[in-house]
Amino acid sequence: MLKKIYSSSSMLKACFAVALAAVTLTGCSPEEYEGPNEAGIPSVNAAKVRVEVDQTTNGVTFYLDNKGEYPIWLMPQGRNTTYSTVNGQTVIFTVAGDYKIPYRVGNRNGISDGTDTLTFHINNSIVNFDQYYNLLAGGSENSGKTKEWRIASSVADHLACGDYGTTGNGWYSAQPNEKGSFGLYDDRLTFSTEKGYVYEPGTSGTVYVNKDASYGNNPHSGSDYTTPVSRQTADYRFEVEGTSLYLVLPANTLFPYISADAQYSEPRFRVENITATQLDLVYDNPNKSISWHFILTSGQEGFQGFNADSNCNLWKNCTYNMTFFYAPGWAQIAAPGFSANGNSYTISLPTATTQQWQAQCKFHTDMTTNSSTRYDFSAKFLSTKDHNSVTVKLVKEGDDNTFYFTEVIKLKAYEPYVFYKSDMPGIDMNNVTLVLDFGGNEAGTDVTVSRIDLQEHGCDGIVAPEEDTDRTVYVYNAISNLWKTRVDDRGTAGFTTRYYYAPGWAQIANPVLTFNAGTFSYVLPQATSARWQAQCFITTDIAGEANTKYDFSCKLNSDKAGTFMVKLTDTASGDNFLFAKEVTLRPYEEYTLKVPAVMLPNGAAASLELVLDFGGNEADTHVSASNIILQKTAI
Repeated sequence: MLKKIYSSSSMLKACFAVALAAVTLTGCSPEEYEGPNEAGIPSVNAAKVRVEVDQTTNGVTFYLDNKGEYPIWLMPQGRNTTYSTVNGQTVIFTVAGDYKIPYRVGNRNGISDGTDTLTFHINNSIVNFDQYYNLLAGGSENSGKTKEWRIASSVADHLACGDYGTTGNGWYSAQPNEKGSFGLYDDRLTFSTEKGYVYEPGTSGTVYVNKDASYGNNPHSGSDYTTPVSRQTADYRFEVEGTSLYLVLPANTLFPYISADAQYSEPRFRVENITATQLDLVYDNPNKSISWHFILTSGQEGFQGFNADSNCNLWKNCTYNMTFFYAPGWAQIAAPGFSANGNSYTISLPTATTQQWQAQCKFHTDMTTNSSTRYDFSAKFLSTKDHNSVTVKLVKEGDDNTFYFTEVIKLKAYEPYVFYKSDMPGIDMNNVTLVLDFGGNEAGTDVTVSRIDLQEHGCDGIVAPEEDTDRTVYVYNAISNLWKTRVDDRGTAGFTTRYYYAPGWAQIANPVLTFNAGTFSYVLPQATSARWQAQCFITTDIAGEANTKYDFSCKLNSDKAGTFMVKLTDTASGDNFLFAKEVTLRPYEEYTLKVPAVMLPNGAAASLELVLDFGGNEADTHVSASNIILQKTAI
């Protein structure tokens, strides 16, 4: 059994520095605070700690549930020991065994005198990296798959640094989209299951470099800089050192941020956490006594607007002048702050307003449109504060009643929002005005509007997605969820099963099913090659009423890629079904299927059964269905 219990005076000094930082930070709060109080130092005995272990990836997540306190986890890292003050910290442990992780707790008054331990067990050592190839590259080793990653711009800590050997986020943490002007978020990293690595610098054609590095053309301005680079191909490998997992690239390989010459010459990243859509890497630089933290994502970006850089964009070459009406309580004050940087505009609103139209910003342009042409429009918004009522209006100059649209949108702090309209009927306008109203803003709100695009419909070749009109509310624990009350809550008494598992149409032994608290988990040991060769039936006593609409939702997970079928049907007739939907699953990425307002076409069903067909599966596929919701459609 592997047991690690460490402490050191240097680490405790570092933890004390964290405590002082916590004291300093509380000075930003409006709450009155007179300094540390020894009587208020927390007790480790009162700490409510917990741990979650993912035995698939060996990822362990540590939590402290005490309000107003922070944890100090003392963790093995390679052959050394490190600390983290992150609540919700995830660390990968590569070696099987029982672990005891010492911890303390702190608050603004100081750090607990005592130390306690949190225990957990890792079932298996990492002896092959197949699950990591699945997560990183989208398939098993040498399966011909690739997966693209990018810096997770919308997440705090996506670029951070801290004490050497730590999780690398104790000193500095980039806020969402903070580095947007440096081309950092354009970079793309592609990993293949054949251990191939591709770095693409994106539209900027540059890489972002630390001020103290020498790579490229360092202007020696005392600030981080960008320098031109080209596409680069290389390879990668996984390595285990001690209890830590590393992602290793060859010497002189590019990465979205070059923190030091040493990183470029020997890029070796500790894998702190990996899921299907998030990768946390730490680069330890002993020469500088610093660790750098990077968060990457492979999640879907969603629609990013039309191509504002194309010559199709009328906004690109227009001229404009600005006017403002900034009137808290309808008493006009000085105009809000305004700055422009290319096709990016920041409006700074120091004073709060309470109603629509109290914070108007107008772009009076020389753009023209006509009634014989159809148009597309898009713009990206980013606010430093939540704002539930931003008005966006594209209107004819001097005529408030002639406009393409007047829409109210909601912005969440530091979350990019892409507003768009597609295929709009044209209107004769000699001068087009864009009106942005931030009435109802909090004090100190900054909003950046960028990549504004007005163009003839389809000119740049980008097709906008259709607006999601499904407003159905799906709540698993709701009384209206027939599946939960009639199936899940009754355990295995709530359903029966049958199977048709037939690779090459020759039926074999059934897949293995495990049912636990509403989750149906299947293991399919042999591959199949066609639809309907791996059918799993869940038969219920839920009756389907005639002429009644139903909503359905469930979550699906698989450790292998595949395109499968989900069907909810009359047990007595496969032709009388509510729906049959094809779903494409990526390894370890949760997929939520939603099917609103469907009706049985051939009348009532005495009972319904859910058919999950995994035909076409790879060998040794583990797949699950959970959070199943079946409800009558609300009128």
